[in-house]
Amino acid sequence: MNLSVAHGVRALLLPFWLAVALSPALHAEPLRAKDQVLFMPGVARVVEGGQLEIDVHAWLYEKERMHGVNSLLSRYLKIDVQRLSRAARTRFDQRTGLFHTESSDERVIDIVVDATGLQIALPPTADNGRTNMRLLIDAPSPRPDEDVVRFHALTAPGDTRRFNGQAIVVPPVGLSVVSDIDDTIKHTHVRNTHEMMLNTFTRRFDPVPGMAPMYRTLAGEPGTRFHYVSASPIQLFPPLAEFLRAGDFPVGSVHLRESTTWRSLLPGKGASRAHKLAVIEQLMADFPQRRFLLVGDSGEADPEIYAELARKHPALVEAIVIRDVTQEGRESPRYFATFDGVDPARWHVLVDGDAWPVPAR
Repeated sequence: MNLSVAHGVRALLLPFWLAVALSPALHAEPLRAKDQVLFMPGVARVVEGGQLEIDVHAWLYEKERMHGVNSLLSRYLKIDVQRLSRAARTRFDQRTGLFHTESSDERVIDIVVDATGLQIALPPTADNGRTNMRLLIDAPSPRPDEDVVRFHALTAPGDTRRFNGQAIVVPPVGLSVVSDIDDTIKHTHVRNTHEMMLNTFTRRFDPVPGMAPMYRTLAGEPGTRFHYVSASPIQLFPPLAEFLRAGDFPVGSVHLRESTTWRSLLPGKGASRAHKLAVIEQLMADFPQRRFLLVGDSGEADPEIYAELARKHPALVEAIVIRDVTQEGRESPRYFATFDGVDPARWHVLVDGDAWPVPAR
């Protein structure tokens, strides 16, 4: 941490990281011309004393056009790139772009909190170029933006690039809508691997009708916040962020699965479940007085994951909505077993075209 700006900021880290962060020998190098920084939208909360606690998640990498990677990717994905239209091939190149990267390890990124000018050094990046930090800072008074804290990576003098990040400020009480993405708000057809790959890498993203308007209705209730939790790899964040923006979905935090190479593009057995459980459990631990609405689909394990959370945290999970993509119906043996022990009034199966089963309040 830059000691000259340490007043009013405290790093919430393990003692080892705290010692590293406070070491006067540790300084951020200016970002190099080829360096790129990707920030994942996180969460922030007001804590005792009026300070802001901010989660920062960053990836430092260099873009590389690695010879043969697209050929390997197309074979891995079973997509014949040569048969694609020009538009589809352009989408394929764009969406696989972050698999052509060289992650930068043992580098320190300085960030600047926009509203205060406070400069903070993040912990050194790991082998995969990632660095995460939970900060506690003095909130600007008055706060210029009640919903979002914005920050950016510090670049070298003369470098006009700007790498922006943000965290949504989540009040201690209110509704948190935790939403899956694939086949919940975006048609992906995850159960058909070939169609899933085409929809993910070559076709225009297709929003599920009615979901964005319903989310906007929910967002109109004061204190409502959104958290998009998906097993998609973080390399797909740019097109997914554009999908959310273009589809007019409410702004929220985004939590994608860690993926270090194209070989881990498809989650291993249990990886998706572990990722979603860990993210949602952390949100519940950070916001124990909020109500949680869990929205997913029946294509994979969302019903089972959400039911497990509802049994474990019955006071937090207000409702579960499962978009029916398997045509099983609420009375199916699967749901009978999955939601055993969960109040029947709290879980719902949503068929496309039907009215939203959970009223906004």
